[in-house]
Amino acid sequence: MKKWIPCSVLLVCAIVFGSWLHSFFPPDIGVVILENDCGQDIVEATIRIREIELVFPKIPDGDFCAARYEIPGDSHYEVLVTLESGKTMSLESGYMTNGADTFDVMTVQKNQVVHRLSQPSGLLVPKETP
Repeated sequence: MKKWIPCSVLLVCAIVFGSWLHSFFPPDIGVVILENDCGQDIVEATIRIREIELVFPKIPDGDFCAARYEIPGDSHYEVLVTLESGKTMSLESGYMTNGADTFDVMTVQKNQVVHRLSQPSGLLVPKETP
């Protein structure tokens, strides 16, 4: 019975110390850009990452939208896009995990959605121009 009390105190101290230590580390951040390069406006676009749902407004042809989110753990992107003509396209791609920030670019083309760029470090690499 007497060993119970010190063990309980140690457990509570470990939990408090862990919570305090966790507050010093920022959350893992993800950034995703959805580019419209399909020749018509995107009227509806949604990207899901586990329980997070990023809903994008209307994206005119040649334009883009970006979103920032906290990475919820091991996951991937589920992209669903509806074009002005009513055509829908989808894509499941990418990988993210705790401990690494991510930066991803999804490009909506005429017949598909492409995961064009993925940077686990979060650094933006400029698009090459001809």
